[in-house]
Amino acid sequence: MKAIVSRPQGRGITTVLAAAGVAVTLTATLGSGVSYAKDTDSLGIPAGSISADGKFFTPGPNTVIKRNAGTVENSLPSTDITAPVSPAPAGTQDYYTIRNARVVGQSCGTELIQQTSGRGKTTLVLSVDKSVSTVVTREVNVDFKYISAGMGWSVTNTYGVKNETRYEVPDGKWGVVQAFPLYDVWEGDAYVGVGGNLPTGKRVWVNKPVGVCFNQWAQ
Repeated sequence: MKAIVSRPQGRGITTVLAAAGVAVTLTATLGSGVSYAKDTDSLGIPAGSISADGKFFTPGPNTVIKRNAGTVENSLPSTDITAPVSPAPAGTQDYYTIRNARVVGQSCGTELIQQTSGRGKTTLVLSVDKSVSTVVTREVNVDFKYISAGMGWSVTNTYGVKNETRYEVPDGKWGVVQAFPLYDVWEGDAYVGVGGNLPTGKRVWVNKPVGVCFNQWAQ
């Protein structure tokens, strides 16, 4: 997968634009910097920052990225993980297996999960405690239970995201705080054949919820 890497100055954020369908991943330095949104859509997402599939966006200067506060991944493992993978019966199509699972970055999702607003001078506080589904992208039609087995965790479960932000709205301004899911982007290689030992050159990506992307600004 050919990738274009850019490094905006001053925020500690590396943005990776991937050519194979996940479209946007990022590695971000967690912080509390805040600024005002400009040229945004109705959800406060910077114009032109949304991925081709519409599911992710590149964080702008008004985005505060926070991983989960404490341990909130409280979903129990599903049978997707624990079920053994057996070779397909003779004469049937070979199944896929997923190997070399690794985290390749992070992404902010475009699904708005919570928001608050108000006129200043005031302090807006937004506390998020939600369950969010994973987002799976595949270059090959491999069953989710095999993806779960390869990743080592269930890709069909929901996962909790929990954190809080505070935003000081200046006097006379209208402030908005919005919360979007933060994902770790997992990548795995698809193998085929009895025993799963033949590489296909295809990959799968699973975006696992791990925190919150807060967009906050005043106008």
